[in-house]
Amino acid sequence: MIRLEGVSKSFAPDREVFKEINLHVKKGEWVWFLGATGVGKSVLMKIVYGALPPSQGKIFVLNEDVSSLHEAGLSRLRRRMGIVFQDIRLLDDRPVMENIVLILEALGTSGREAHERAERWLSMVGMIDHSSRCPYELSIGQQQKVALARALAKEPELLLLDEPFSSLDEKEEREVLKLLGKINHEGTTILAASHVHEVLHFLPGRVLQLTAGGIE
Repeated sequence: MIRLEGVSKSFAPDREVFKEINLHVKKGEWVWFLGATGVGKSVLMKIVYGALPPSQGKIFVLNEDVSSLHEAGLSRLRRRMGIVFQDIRLLDDRPVMENIVLILEALGTSGREAHERAERWLSMVGMIDHSSRCPYELSIGQQQKVALARALAKEPELLLLDEPFSSLDEKEEREVLKLLGKINHEGTTILAASHVHEVLHFLPGRVLQLTAGGIE
């Protein structure tokens, strides 16, 4: 499903983020990267997504050699993935419902099915009552749940989550974990990053520690 072979990332000779990461994630697995702010969790997620190239090493995602793909190939690969970025990236001038429908229609989903999927997943994350509001009218935590619904509405094979609980309270965090556990149980592979070590007490999946030197 995901394989990293000797993956390193530097932004300058004196700015090495991590070095020679080797990792194998099986289909249907849930893997967490835990680590302090600045150790490269977001960088690693963007490398898996194909948004950043590694400085060295090979990356295979969904049986595709990411480093060999051009933009069209990356676009096709990303259709099979859902991602929730740390900076959320919703369209502020469009209602919540339209934020999700537009993505699905761009992927070739019919208008009716796109609306049905959007309604289903907004309901699942507890945001259906806010579907006609624009993101700027919502709290950051509410925006984060909309972004999760948008990612899940794609029905992805692989779900990437970058700090998925950063703006949620404890109750919302547990509700999201319960939903993600169901999604994972149904076969979706999940790769997530968090700096919150307290979630270890009720996290499902494999937990890896990301440090400045790599994975422990």
